[in-house]
Amino acid sequence: MNFGLLWMYQNMSIFLEGKARLIFENSPIRVIFSQKQGMNVFREDAAFQHFNEQHLSIISSLPRFHFLLDIQDEGTFYLFNRASRDELRRFGST
Repeated sequence: MNFGLLWMYQNMSIFLEGKARLIFENSPIRVIFSQKQGMNVFREDAAFQHFNEQHLSIISSLPRFHFLLDIQDEGTFYLFNRASRDELRRFGST
């Protein structure tokens, strides 16, 4: 599989338990970061019904700079961001 630039579109703002959230419901590619607000959206929303308990466990414990890349009909991938030497030199540890 060859990845280039990923475009996120077809955004949909919806409400769950009185809180607005942004979801790429119609997008075939979703990037999921650490979930400090809770896991209800992944249990209740139809867009995430393909996730099993292992996926939910991983999402609920994602550390900083780690994320899931969910690509429709391809798979779900666990990824992390490692800063390059140039980024560390320029930005330090921030």
